[in-house]
Amino acid sequence: MFELSAQIFTSIRQRLRFGHRAATLVGLTALAGSAALQAQVLPTPEVIGSSWVYRTQGLYHNVRDDLIGAIEDEGLVISYTAHLASMLTRTADATGAEVQVYDNAQSLLFCKADLTYELTVRNPHNITLCPYSISIYTLKKEPETVFLAIRSPELEQADYAAIHQLLEQIIAATLTW
Repeated sequence: MFELSAQIFTSIRQRLRFGHRAATLVGLTALAGSAALQAQVLPTPEVIGSSWVYRTQGLYHNVRDDLIGAIEDEGLVISYTAHLASMLTRTADATGAEVQVYDNAQSLLFCKADLTYELTVRNPHNITLCPYSISIYTLKKEPETVFLAIRSPELEQADYAAIHQLLEQIIAATLTW
C-alpha cells in the first residue's frame, strides 16, 4: 500500500509541477484513502557535531527540488546557493585534500523579512541570524542517502526559536513530500 501511495504521490507532484491539474484531481482522489495522507511527523534529527542532521532515501536532485519547493512555498526567495561539493573538488589540489567526501553538496541561504525585522527591532545585533541556511548533500560512501542539515539551534536564545521553527517546518515539508 505504501509503495503504491508513494508512486501516486510522486505522480501528483510531477503533474502539479507541469500544470496537469485535471489529472491531479484524479490522483488526489486515489490518494485520499491511502496511508500517505496520515499525519507525518518530522523525524528526530541526529545531532552530529554542531549540526542537526536529517536523512532520507532518494535521488539528490529530487530531494533538492523538494527543498527548494518547500522554501518557496513559505514565500521565501533563495538569495544564494553555495555549491560546496564543486568548490571542494575545485580546490582539492590547493588544499592538499586527497579524499572527496561528497557526491553532491549545497547550502541554500534565504531570509524571511518579517521575522528578521522582528528580531532586529528587538536586538539590532540579531542581524547575524540572517540569512538562514539548510545544507543538502550526499556522501560518497552513502550515495542513496540524502542528508539535510541545519546548525544546532541555540534554543536558550528566545530570538532563535522562531528561526529554528521555520527551518524545521521547511525540512518537514521536504521530507513529507
